Amino acid sequence: MSSLSTAMSSSSDNLKGPGFKPNFSCAHSVTLPYPLGQVFTTLGTSEGHERVCRLSKLCTEFELLGEDTIAIPRGAGLGEVHVRTLPSDPTAANITASSSSKQPENEDAESTHIFLTRQSFTMTETVPLMFGLFKSNVILNGTLTWEANASPNLVALYETMSNSGIQVWKLRTFEEINADTTKVSERIEGVCPKWLKGIVQKEAEKGHAAHMDLYHTLFE
Repeated sequence: MSSLSTAMSSSSDNLKGPGFKPNFSCAHSVTLPYPLGQVFTTLGTSEGHERVCRLSKLCTEFELLGEDTIAIPRGAGLGEVHVRTLPSDPTAANITASSSSKQPENEDAESTHIFLTRQSFTMTETVPLMFGLFKSNVILNGTLTWEANASPNLVALYETMSNSGIQVWKLRTFEEINADTTKVSERIEGVCPKWLKGIVQKEAEKGHAAHMDLYHTLFE
């Protein structure tokens, strides 16, 4: 095994789970009357990411940043790892937003890892306080990573860290019901300061469902 593959194998042991001990979580799903490819491109890749985020009434600023390539252990899948802080893979380059993976030059790395596109972004959420009398800006820095060849369902992983100390790991799964129908399921795991746990859990459940229930508007 090459030194590169050895290093990648060693680092992969630290990728399991969301990267923190969650203290709030929620899940929701919607069924959309549109083909899997169309839904995945819009909701699961950089192509529609800004529009997806701006569906939230809290989102007041958004910017797509750089795009790079990362490697995760073959067979692990995005649903089992966290990749926001993972260093870029040095063997892959010139990968486009529409690509799901790239064949690396290193054969050892190719046999043990898959290579995925990761889109970085930053956004600002303006949160009302004291019944709307005041507003607070929360800045989120995050990544969207997608696996277009995942089996049995396509997946995308959204991860953010905010300046208020809240981290979010959100797995988005795409299931083809038939040629014209796609089910989108999301699971959120997050961590926040203990004193915020109660309100964050409540608002996460409410806001998550409301956000996903607007997904259909992106296709109309």
